[in-house]
Amino acid sequence: MANPAPTAILTFSLGSQVYALPIEDVVEVAAMVELVTLPDAAPEILGVVNRRGQILPMLDLRRIFKQPAAPVSSANLFIVAAHAGKMAGLVVDEVRLVEYVNSLENLSTSGKIIRGIINHKEQLIQIISLPMIMATYLPDQVAAEGNS
Repeated sequence: MANPAPTAILTFSLGSQVYALPIEDVVEVAAMVELVTLPDAAPEILGVVNRRGQILPMLDLRRIFKQPAAPVSSANLFIVAAHAGKMAGLVVDEVRLVEYVNSLENLSTSGKIIRGIINHKEQLIQIISLPMIMATYLPDQVAAEGNS
């Protein structure tokens, strides 16, 4: 029986921890642009940015993963992620590499927003659950159509 094709994941770090998103959830990695803060937004929502004419909410993954907030500057990169027609920017400390792993099936679950943990190249990588993050932190996401 043939081995299943490897699964691509985009790895990134928050502090010393390594996380990943399945590549099918990733639209692109982009440089930080002007961030518009929202006065009544939850602390995990940094604000919104204009991404090619669309309003894109920006999530601070440090706050979501209970790490101290870090200043966001033009040096930051963010991951544009999409699920079920919704998009969000995920602000991380460092975008690493696209890695290929054997499978994301049968992961041991480890929480609501962590889909599972894998051991890859002697490193533990936490696979995040984008659907749960979007449902938890962006239940009424700002419309990307630019309604005014």
